Formats: sequence, C-alpha cells, structure tokens
Amino acid sequence: MRSFYSYLLLYISMILLLFCTSTKGYSDLEVLLKLKSSMIGPKASGLDDWEFSSSPSAHCHFSGVKCDEDHRVVALNVSFTPLYGTLSPEIGLLNKLVNLTISKVELTGNIPTDMRNLTSLKTFNISNNFFRGSFPGEILTGMTQLEILDAYNNNFTGLLPVELANLKHLKHLSFGGNYFTGEVPDKYSDIQSLEFLGLNANDLTGKIPAFLGRLKNLKSLFLGYSNAFHGGIPPEFGSLTQLKSLDMASCNLTGEVPESLGNLKRLRTLFLQQNSLTGRIPSQLAGLTSLKDLDLSLNELTGEIPESFSALQNISMIILFKNKLHGSIPSYVGDLPQLAVLKLWENNFTGELPENLGRNGKLCNLDVSSNYLTGSIPLDLCKGGTLQELILMDNFFFGPLSEKLGNCKSLTKIRIKKNNLNGTIPAGIFNLPSLSFVELDDNFFAGELPPRMSGDSLEMLKISNNLISGEIPPAIGNLRSLQVLELARNKLSGEIPPSISRCTSLTSIDFSQNSLSGEIPKGINKLEHLSNLNVSRNRLTGEIPAEIENMTSLATLDVSDNNLIGRVPCAGQFLFFDDSSFSGNPNLCPPNDSHCPARGSSHGHAPCFAASKLIITTIMLIILEGN
Repeated sequence: MRSFYSYLLLYISMILLLFCTSTKGYSDLEVLLKLKSSMIGPKASGLDDWEFSSSPSAHCHFSGVKCDEDHRVVALNVSFTPLYGTLSPEIGLLNKLVNLTISKVELTGNIPTDMRNLTSLKTFNISNNFFRGSFPGEILTGMTQLEILDAYNNNFTGLLPVELANLKHLKHLSFGGNYFTGEVPDKYSDIQSLEFLGLNANDLTGKIPAFLGRLKNLKSLFLGYSNAFHGGIPPEFGSLTQLKSLDMASCNLTGEVPESLGNLKRLRTLFLQQNSLTGRIPSQLAGLTSLKDLDLSLNELTGEIPESFSALQNISMIILFKNKLHGSIPSYVGDLPQLAVLKLWENNFTGELPENLGRNGKLCNLDVSSNYLTGSIPLDLCKGGTLQELILMDNFFFGPLSEKLGNCKSLTKIRIKKNNLNGTIPAGIFNLPSLSFVELDDNFFAGELPPRMSGDSLEMLKISNNLISGEIPPAIGNLRSLQVLELARNKLSGEIPPSISRCTSLTSIDFSQNSLSGEIPKGINKLEHLSNLNVSRNRLTGEIPAEIENMTSLATLDVSDNNLIGRVPCAGQFLFFDDSSFSGNPNLCPPNDSHCPARGSSHGHAPCFAASKLIITTIMLIILEGN
C-alpha cells in the first residue's frame, strides 16, 4: 500500500511538472534560475530566494513572481535592487507572462529578440536601466494585448520602432530619456488607444508631427528636453481635448503659441519653457480653466500678461521669467485663490506689485527680480505662513520692510538687494529657523543690527552698502551655520566681536569700509575654512595676529588702510599675500625692516630678520667647528 501511494505521488508530481513547463522543455523554475544567473552581475547580489526546489510550485513563491493555477509564471516584478547583469534570451520562454516589470535594477545589454514569444504580455516595463542598441521592433508584432510599454531612461539608439502602430490596446508608451534619432513615425497616429506618450529627452528631429493631434484619447504628451525639432507647435494639438499634461520644453520650438491650445479645458500642466517662441501670450489660454502649472519662461515672448488670465482660478504656478514682457503685473494676480509660485524675473514689467499679493494664504515663491518695478513691498506676502523664497532684487522698490517678514518662519531665502528700501531691518529676520540666505545689499537700510541673533540655518548674510550703524553685536557668534558674512560699506563702529570665532563654518568675511576700531580678534584662526578676510578701510589698531599664519585655507587677506602697527608676519600663509594686502597702515612695517620695533613680549616672536640672522650665525659656527 505504501508503495502504491509513493507511485501515485510521483505520478501527480510529473503531471504538475508537465503543466508548469515552458517550451523547449524548460520548466518555468529552470527559466527563472537562468534569468537570475544572467541578471545578477559579478559584483551584485539579490533574488536570494530564487533557489532550486523539487516542488513544482516553489518558483511561484519567489519574490516578485506570480503564477496562475497551473503554476505558470504570469507576472514578474523585479525592481529597485541593483543587479548589474543582462536579460537572457530565456525570458522568451515565459510565454504566459502578462506583466513583466524589471525597473531600476541597472541591467545592461540588448533586449533579446526571443521576447517576441511573449504574446500574452500586457505590461512591459524596463524603465531606468542601461539597455542599449536599437529597440527590436519585431518583438512587438505578437504582443497584440500590450497596454503599457515603458522603456524610459535607458540607452536605446536608432529610430523609433514603427511596429507599435499595430498595438491597438496600447495606452502608455514611454521612450523618453534615451538616444532615439530621426522623426516621429507617421504611423503613431494609428495608436488611437494611447493615453500617455512620452518621447522627451531624446535626439529626435524634424517637425513636431501635427498628426499627433488625432490621438483623441491622449491625456499626457511629453516631447521636450534635448529633442531638436524645427518649426512650431501644431495648432492641431488644440483638438486633444482629453489632454491633462503637455510638455514641450526645451526642444527648439519657434513661432507663436497657438490660440487653439485654449480649447484644452482639462489641461493641468503646460510647459513650453526654454524655446524660441515669439509673439504675445494668447488671451485664449484663459480657456484653460483646469490649468494649475504654466511655464513659458526662457522664450522671446512680448506684450503683456493677458487680462483674461483672471479666469484661471485653479492656477498655482505662473512662470514667465526671461522673456520680453512689459506692462504692469495685473491686480487680479493677487486674487488668484490657488497661486503659490510667481516667477517673472528678467522682463520689463513696470508699476507696483498687487497690494493683495499673498492674501490668498498660499504664496510660497515670489521672484520678480530684474524688472522696473517700484512702490512698496506688499504687507501680506506671508499671510498663510507658507512663503519660502522672496526675491525682489534689482528693481526700484522703496519704503521699509514689514515687521511681518520677521515672523515668517517658513522663509528660506530673502534676496532684495539693489533697490531703494529704507528703515530698519526687521529684527526677527535674524532669528527665523529655516532662513538660509539673506541678501539686502545696495539699499538704504539704517539703524543698528539687533542684539539677538539665533538663526540656526543662516548660511549667507549680505548687508553691504547700506547705512547700518552701531556695533556688530556679539550675538553674531550664534550663527553657527554662517558661511558668508558681508557688512561692507556701512557706518559700523566699535570692535570686531571675538565671538565671530564661533562661526566656524565661515568661508568669507567682508567688513571693509566701515569705522571699526580695536584689534583683529586673536581667535580668528579658529575659522579653519575661511578663504577671504577683508577688513580694509576701517580704524583697526594693534598688530596683525601672528596666528593667521596657520590659516592654510585663507586665500585672500586685505587689512589695508587701517592704523595697524608692528611688523607684518612673514611665515606660513603670509608668504602668499602681496604688499597691497597691508598698504595704507603708516605704522606697519614690512617683514625685513630692521628699524621696526620688535613685537611685544606677549607675542613671543622675534623679528623675522633677527631670526634669520640667528640661524645663519648658528650654521656658520657649526661649519667652523667642523673644520
């Protein structure tokens, strides 16, 4: 009886093994093990649970593997584990595969033509690898059920495969991020099922094909970045009424923006930046009532921002910088309820910023630098506590900064140099927790720096060429992340606080053209990363700290035009500074001036010439004794 059951069990096992065997006599288990062997490179590991087993269904429990009721592999998902190998031809033996996803595992080599046997495939995703060579179009002829083909970010070359035109169920096609050349095949207009088409970041040429306007189900179209099309945007794209994303940035476009794009009522993203588009912004784009993100920057657009854009009630990002736009910034911009990002820099805008800008409580990034704007800075820019970047430099703004900015804890960057702003700098700015960059140069700010400073994130503080008076507060030493400190050309007095030595991340200090007095702090040598120190044109006294000779990172030193005394040190880093670094100090002696008084005993240094003389004398005595 026991023998009978043993034979029965063996018989059943053989039957099951027969069911889960692919063509050419290989079982799916054997195919997977061959795939593992090829996909794992010499220096990689992974797929550790893919091991041989006598169980006919063991492979169905491998990570990333799914089987049907007959133990045939129907899904293979191996992603996000660097394997560094290749895809072996045996992949074509898994002829029941419906889903093949091998993404971001750094495979290389060519795509095996044996994949033409995968006639049940619906999802084919090999994105973010290093596959190379031509994409073998012949493998697609039998994949009549294919819905997703994602080969994004590989190293494919040659022409785009025309065989795709026969795939009547294809919804998602991504060939972006490769090196395909030539033109977009006309036959692509036959893939009426397409909802996503990504051909961006290749080396495609020719005109952007107008026939793509016949893909009525298309929701996302990406054609930009690195492609070098000639001509303009086809007006036929206005027929893509299902479109939600249109990205044709940086692909050599010329001509005007078609008015017909205003028909795309479902469009949420329109990216046309970094081309050579000319003409006015069509007022018809106000018909894009679902639009959230608009980027027309880095073109040659002229005219004004259309008044009709007040209808864009869902828009959150308007980017128009580096064009030739003029006129005022429409007042309705401040009323756009979702507006978070407004970047209009390097145009010819005039007038004032809308008074209500920021009152929607959503504003997080405002950059209108390098225009001809005037007036005061709106008071409610940070009403919602979301403002991160405030960049208004190189305009004609006047008046004081609102104290509200000092309470805007979301701020990371303030750049408002080269304006006509005045009043005192809000004290709270120096205590904001996330603020890393403050640039207030070339204004008319007056008053004193606040006695309290605690901005842990502050890396750059530039307030040069203003009317700041009083002393540099000792609290400056609390700014431990500070890398650049520029307070030049103000009316600062008093001494340089020794606490500056606590700012150990500093790489550049400029205190020039003030009325600072006292000595250069002895602890300055603690600033081990300092490469530039400029304290010229002040009223500093005392000797140059000899400790500076050990500051090997210091590339530029300027202590000229002060009242320093004593001898210029001549060792270490001082060997790299020329005379101009020390000029304009009447009582400062060059290193080899024999009439210069020796340094005080507290410094423990003899004059350089005396030290040299002693060394020479010692050497001569040794030579004489040797003779």
